[in-house]
Amino acid sequence: MSAPKPLYVALFCVLALAACGKAPDGPKVETATLENGLDIIVIPDFRADVVTHMLWYRVGSADEPKGKSGIAHFFEHLMFRGTENIPPGEFSKTVARLGGQDNAFTSYDYTAYFQRIAKDKLGKMMEMEAERMQKLIIQDDIVAIERDVILEERSMRVDGRPASLLSEELRHRLHEGTAYEVPVIGWRAEIEKLNAADASAFYRRYYAPDNAVLVVAGAVTLDEVLALAQTHYGGLKPSGRPRAPRIAATDLTVANHAQAEVLADARVRQPSWQRLYRLPQYKSAAKRQFAAADVLAEILGGGLTGRLYQELVVTQKLAVNVGAYSDSSRLDNGEFMVYAVPAPQVGLAELASAIEGEINKAQTTQMDADAMRRAKRQLVSDLVFARDSQQSMANIFGSAAMIGLSPEDVLAWVDEIEAVTADDVRRAAQAFLVAAHSVTGHLTGNIETNIETNINTGDTP
Repeated sequence: MSAPKPLYVALFCVLALAACGKAPDGPKVETATLENGLDIIVIPDFRADVVTHMLWYRVGSADEPKGKSGIAHFFEHLMFRGTENIPPGEFSKTVARLGGQDNAFTSYDYTAYFQRIAKDKLGKMMEMEAERMQKLIIQDDIVAIERDVILEERSMRVDGRPASLLSEELRHRLHEGTAYEVPVIGWRAEIEKLNAADASAFYRRYYAPDNAVLVVAGAVTLDEVLALAQTHYGGLKPSGRPRAPRIAATDLTVANHAQAEVLADARVRQPSWQRLYRLPQYKSAAKRQFAAADVLAEILGGGLTGRLYQELVVTQKLAVNVGAYSDSSRLDNGEFMVYAVPAPQVGLAELASAIEGEINKAQTTQMDADAMRRAKRQLVSDLVFARDSQQSMANIFGSAAMIGLSPEDVLAWVDEIEAVTADDVRRAAQAFLVAAHSVTGHLTGNIETNIETNINTGDTP
């Protein structure tokens, strides 16, 4: 079992790079806004004559109407169908013929579409993206085809994977009562009912310039991007209907938190253990605390040098893999995750006890200076990869914009990381790693295991 590095890692990489922006070769991020409300972020990078063009919409699965789960992700598919002037399937084919690549992705808080292309084709990308922003053809037959595609995707990515089913149920429990309790891909029973009327209403509300952010990274200046954006996006009409305010949980207590979620499935060959802690909503007043949580996650779960790996894998030989990460970069409640794969003949209860012992140490003793330096240095080391990836730069600043962070906020984050003290890390462990704010999952292949909580198979709980 492995966990992807969340946004905070990527953010820190570019933030560290941006802090170097005080040096001549640092990124100079510029912004502007068109009259129709389209926000623009430009990240000049003249090392190659190419650009990454991204259009981010302030709408994700957490903004879906009740009972219409999956519709935000649905548009990740529908937007590649036909428009008034682009035949079905031709969008990506055109990008490919021009030597570029394109794709899209959906999260709780946003949906994004991107192309990486030669600089001289940037205008064409804007032309096509503007076309599908407000001229998408939505018909019953098209919706039916893509609905079946999404149902098959859910079968492959979630229903057919025990680890995905467990993670889905854990997050449903962790965020119960808030918008994050529904998976991004949606519940099968609700996806099956999505129709053209649902899609049209969603499209009219959210797919508009005043609900979008254009991010361009590459061999361009703000003036060049502004001229093209005005030509292709400037005439589009705003919707005047921003996303509705969402209410994040302030009481972080999880019902029945002491009861593990157990999924026993004959397909499982390697058991695993995981625990998710619900974090408070990110607020600027608490940014030092969240920065400390990032450092804490790196100290605990930072690869082979992490405390958990050294103690559980190397010393006690209770696990073959272990890790941790913190993800506070969301509009609503974030998560802190600890996960582990037990060594042969080691029970999940024994493994959990050892992990809890390490968490207790983090809460009651200060991290030593070497661990603090190593964690910060490891976080900074990833900046090399961020610098070399134009798309990473566009992703980082676009993702930040979606949760209300300005480029200046992004650039200042490295200072927060550098200012974190060992005492800050200890206090973050005390504040965030609270058992009552968590859910625990056990994945096992032993179908005779006593299943304490039944796992849903994809339908609405």
